Amino acid sequence: MCDHGTYGVEQAMPEQPDLIKKEVLAAEWDLSPKTLDNWRSRGVGPPFVKLNSAVRYSRRACAQWLTEREAAQSEGVA
Repeated sequence: MCDHGTYGVEQAMPEQPDLIKKEVLAAEWDLSPKTLDNWRSRGVGPPFVKLNSAVRYSRRACAQWLTEREAAQSEGVA
């Protein structure tokens, strides 16, 4: 028998899932979901993943993107 790891009940699920819908991110950032759509189509927004046709955002990747954007703006780059 091959042991591929244990993923049982003893492992706690994170309080907030890492992958979230655009509506959730938009609400958290006080934006319209359409703004995220526009950014995504222009290639200027936070990174996203597509699962079939569903677009999802990683909380960690979005936080990193926001931090980098804030740093660039404070340096006068963006």
